[in-house]
Amino acid sequence: MLQIGSLQVSFEQRSIEKDGVAVRIGARAFDILEVLYRANGAILSKDDIMDAVWPGQIVVENRLQVHIAALRTLLGVDRDLIKTVPGRGYLLIAKVAKASEAPKTPNTASTANTSITPQTPTTPDKGEAPAHIATATSLALPALRLLVEPPIGRAVEIGQLLERLERSPATTVVGAGGIGKTALALHVANEWHSRSGRAICFVELARATSDDAVLALVADALKLPADDGRRHADALYDALAGSGCLLVLDNAEHVIDVVARLVEALLVRNSSVRVLVTSREALHIRAESVLRLEPLAVPEPGLATQDMLAYPAVELFLCRARSLAMACAADEKSIALAADICRRLDGLPLAIELAAARVATLGIEGVASRLDDQLDLLTGGLRSALPRHQTLRATFEWSYALLDAPSRILFRRLGCFTGPFTFDAVCAVATEPGMSITVVVSSLGELTTKSLLNVEFHGSIATYRLTGSTRAYAMEKQRDEGEVNVIASRHMRYMRKRVEENRLVIAEGGQDGTDLSTRLSLDDARTAYDWAFSENGDPAQGVALAGALVGTLLDASLVHECFERSRRALDRLDTLPAGSVDVVCEMRLCAACASTLVYVGENVETALSLWQRVLRLAQAARDDAFTTRALWGLWNTTLSVADIHASIRYATRIQQAAEHGDSRSKRLLAGAMLAISLHCFGEHEQARERLEYAVAALGETGPENASCGMPGMEPLIFCNGTLARIAWLQGKPAHAMQLVEASLDPARRDTLEPTLSHLLATVAVPVALQCGDLQAATRYLALLRSQVATHRFAIWEDYAQCLSVQIDLHCGVDAASALERLEPALQRLVARGFRRVIASFIVSSAEALAHAGRFAEAAERLDDAIKRSESHSEYYFLPELLRAKGWVELQHARSLGRAAHGERTQREAQARRDLHAAMALASEHGALTWKLRAALDLAAHYIDSDEPAQAVALLAPFDALVDLGSPAPDIQRLVQLRQRPGALVAPAAPGARTRGLHASIPDANPEQDSTQALRPKMSTGAR
Repeated sequence: MLQIGSLQVSFEQRSIEKDGVAVRIGARAFDILEVLYRANGAILSKDDIMDAVWPGQIVVENRLQVHIAALRTLLGVDRDLIKTVPGRGYLLIAKVAKASEAPKTPNTASTANTSITPQTPTTPDKGEAPAHIATATSLALPALRLLVEPPIGRAVEIGQLLERLERSPATTVVGAGGIGKTALALHVANEWHSRSGRAICFVELARATSDDAVLALVADALKLPADDGRRHADALYDALAGSGCLLVLDNAEHVIDVVARLVEALLVRNSSVRVLVTSREALHIRAESVLRLEPLAVPEPGLATQDMLAYPAVELFLCRARSLAMACAADEKSIALAADICRRLDGLPLAIELAAARVATLGIEGVASRLDDQLDLLTGGLRSALPRHQTLRATFEWSYALLDAPSRILFRRLGCFTGPFTFDAVCAVATEPGMSITVVVSSLGELTTKSLLNVEFHGSIATYRLTGSTRAYAMEKQRDEGEVNVIASRHMRYMRKRVEENRLVIAEGGQDGTDLSTRLSLDDARTAYDWAFSENGDPAQGVALAGALVGTLLDASLVHECFERSRRALDRLDTLPAGSVDVVCEMRLCAACASTLVYVGENVETALSLWQRVLRLAQAARDDAFTTRALWGLWNTTLSVADIHASIRYATRIQQAAEHGDSRSKRLLAGAMLAISLHCFGEHEQARERLEYAVAALGETGPENASCGMPGMEPLIFCNGTLARIAWLQGKPAHAMQLVEASLDPARRDTLEPTLSHLLATVAVPVALQCGDLQAATRYLALLRSQVATHRFAIWEDYAQCLSVQIDLHCGVDAASALERLEPALQRLVARGFRRVIASFIVSSAEALAHAGRFAEAAERLDDAIKRSESHSEYYFLPELLRAKGWVELQHARSLGRAAHGERTQREAQARRDLHAAMALASEHGALTWKLRAALDLAAHYIDSDEPAQAVALLAPFDALVDLGSPAPDIQRLVQLRQRPGALVAPAAPGARTRGLHASIPDANPEQDSTQALRPKMSTGAR
């Protein structure tokens, strides 16, 4: 039996005796006594006791109190052995011995009032010291070992603290609430004890409110009786100084002055004393060494799963979540969501643990989707934890209550800042007129000292930032005070002013050489924008802010966001009174919306009307820069809708305007724009000469060259891209691939968008495929799809789908299944009005239809495309459309039986006319590849019709014009066709050339307008 006070207890036989007489007690009271005994001297919360004694039942707290009272009555004079710890629970501190034996003589390290010696060490809950660590007396502190798991991710800090305890008498661990100061201090105290053998005195100061209360808690930790004279301050200091213990003072921020005096008094008495303090601010005493505890490291977005798992924040989240729901976070998606949650919680351990605890109820996706309301979500901490560690809101309430009035005002108003901000921003947004700088500086210092505000130094300049959780609490207090709209209005005006004065720098840390005061957070601008268009916002100011912001979004390749914000601002602008914003703002918004809507999947025709609006406004305001910008937009958009004649008109107007300016780079750019239109017009040789001249000259002038400030136009990149397409058309596939690489290198290095996607879609993938480099085409397509997914480019998503089908067709995929994938994407492109370089997809669909025996549909589709090309002067692809029309006629004729001999003959004759027309037009354009492709179809027909001499005569000239060793499919087909029986063609004489294959294009000065050379060069056979 065990002796507890005057009671002899046998838990095995469930019996109690007092003075040798058996006593009766209720079963629940007996269970409670056993639970308290089994706790080995640890504090048990009321919930812990009720869960153990009434498992699975709902029990009112009064029932527990009744049984505790019964036990105390039974103990009689020893009733105080069951102690009530306010706010935390109950503790059994009775002396225990075997009743059948005489009590052993206490060892020299014990006292008559020693509490139950722990037999099975327990791991302390967050924010709570294990009861048996606080059992020391001031005379001889017991050498107790506590096995505490090291806090996750704190190995470095543990080592630093142990080192500091060796050389510094007082060390303070400083950090924000919930960052893990207590858990770290407990583990380090245990390690210190293990290494030195010195005892530990742990004092929890959360309940202290005065000098006397602090001293009383220290005395209680030393187990000094209430009437002991050593509780007097000086005597207590002497006792501590003489004990040689490690004194741990936990949660000292609210009594920081008292603790500072206590520590200084101890160090005066004994310099070998070691004190470890945890607080949200430092003691600021001479002997103090401060370790500032930072949040746990979190992974950057986009890392591999294994790399994410190496970060301590993710490790903590998964460890806590899996302790409650073992099967959670077992897949890559869940781990990625866990990493995102940790990032959004800024690596704060308490917030991470509270979020992880919710996984058992909501799942990881549910927690991630509700983090915007983290103050309400992050509750339900461990029952044994201190109240302020059971919810995130309570943690901040504790810190907020310690602030003086000016600091509270400043703190809650700083909640409007989403990212880093400067002192000037604080003064502009968070202060009142007349508030002295001294007060502002003092309050910022107060917030920083109490770990509510993070400060970073960049040279001589300081920037400030609130963590996401802290900002959420600040905004809650701001709402409570009814200040949200006032502060939001100030914030929006400040952001607009700063964005207009200095373009936002989005990258963290800003650009080299940029003054730090101009490095503003894009998230702050977004916050201001969202408020301006909210119910209580200021839409006129929001429109003005959007006009200033769109340039930054385009610079950052945030095309989709730029479109959405500019369109919303324009919609609101049209409802405001005239003159609400200036004309420059309106032009910026129109230009931004027009230049981005193409990529996000809106109808391209809308861009034309917006650019016309910009042009009207610019001309009325006599704004030459915006006039040029509008003409550029109109030129680019007319190319997108394949209205080549209109694009030439706009390019010519830009060139004429550039001729009157003093910028050579703008003249070169205008010439390059005209050359690109000429290429689409079919004037490939003239376009090549102009573009090569522009590339050489722009390379000399450097990056100031130009793009009129518009997205999608990087001159050197697009010049080289167009030259690559021309090189392929002129039968030079190897040179074409070299130019593709030359155009892609700078684009991939700088990750430009939408330039990169445009180049990949319209040049790199199709040219690589047509040049026979299937591996490069596949690689470029994968990159295109990655960019499309990242930036949500609907137009290029459909384009990529069409390109994918073409690659599959090249690899021999069934035409019917290819057509099933090709048709919807092609129809979406056409429905949006986007027709830039999509004729090859029309040809692929027509050929697939013909393979499926749907000849009438194939012919109709090609006829429509031919008519459109002729009406819009899009002659670049016309020879290929004519060739495809002839090929479809041949397939149709071949499918006819002997009974339809007349129709078959007619279709073959029509096919020959189409193919000859395609060859003639290709010769006129200088498009050797188009001519070769048509000739190959016609030669194959001649061979099948037993006319090999015709095939020989048709193909012979190409031997001297192409590299027969090229992997380009058309050239390989030429080689294979010559090897067919009856079609062996003797090689042409070395050096032979057929000048008729190329159009005779007059020389032109690339910097002069050459409108005389822009006439359509149509064969009479073309329809």
